[in-house]
Amino acid sequence: MTALIRSLAAIWEIERRQGVRVLIIEDSGVGQLLRTIVKRDGHEPVLAGNGKEGWRLLVDRDRPPDLLILDRMLPDMDGAEVLTRLREHAPTVGLPVLVLTAAARSSLHLDDGALTRVLAKPFDLAELRGVLADLASVDAHLPGDARLTR
Repeated sequence: MTALIRSLAAIWEIERRQGVRVLIIEDSGVGQLLRTIVKRDGHEPVLAGNGKEGWRLLVDRDRPPDLLILDRMLPDMDGAEVLTRLREHAPTVGLPVLVLTAAARSSLHLDDGALTRVLAKPFDLAELRGVLADLASVDAHLPGDARLTR
């Protein structure tokens, strides 16, 4: 029993050190910038260039992302549709989401509390990191101590 506990603890520690898996659904050059920031902060970025590709990555992955950065305005399936599907799909219902938008905040109707935050473009890097850290800390499904750090 003790050997099993040690093995599980070792696996848990490896997973914890790998950081948070962040899916970025963004169709502009901002996606590459976000990918670089997330990677530099020690986490695993996955980039999708449109809503349909992002949705496929959300539902088809062996291990779903721990956090989603979602552009509000996408050409094929906009961020609102992705977010609606996400909240209706059981495995992703509790996924924390950062919605990026160039639109006014008042035009977005989000009612899932702490699980969804909105950040206007252009954004400040420190503010982005702060919001991501806050989102990572509210969700119970993140593995162990794997939290985004500022």
